[in-house]
Amino acid sequence: MKKAMMAATAGLMAMAGAAFAEEEEMQPAEPVAQVGECKLMVAAPEMPDPKEATAEDRSATIGEIKAYQGKLNEYRECLTAVSENEELEVEPRQAALDEFNRTVKVETKMVEDWQKFDKKYKKENA
Repeated sequence: MKKAMMAATAGLMAMAGAAFAEEEEMQPAEPVAQVGECKLMVAAPEMPDPKEATAEDRSATIGEIKAYQGKLNEYRECLTAVSENEELEVEPRQAALDEFNRTVKVETKMVEDWQKFDKKYKKENA
């Protein structure tokens, strides 16, 4: 019964959220990543299937990438502030630095995935 209610609630929330999708980014209730007070509330976008993607899908993906990079920059600013705060112990400062470096890897992979997608997309739609 609880599962059915949770599924129904999730479905209603998804429909309500869809109405505002163009105006507001949908964000999970829990952070995707967090170090101390620094929170990243969005995940890296997934690339569509280049064989089935439309020009609109491609354009939407570019928008999602740019929005994610903006949120990532905000998150990194917070991480940088923590890692440079000499009043903090070494562990939280190192955790912030490690997380910053992890996000660089995530962003690099996302860009590589975009380049692969775009190359295949252009080949399919040439």
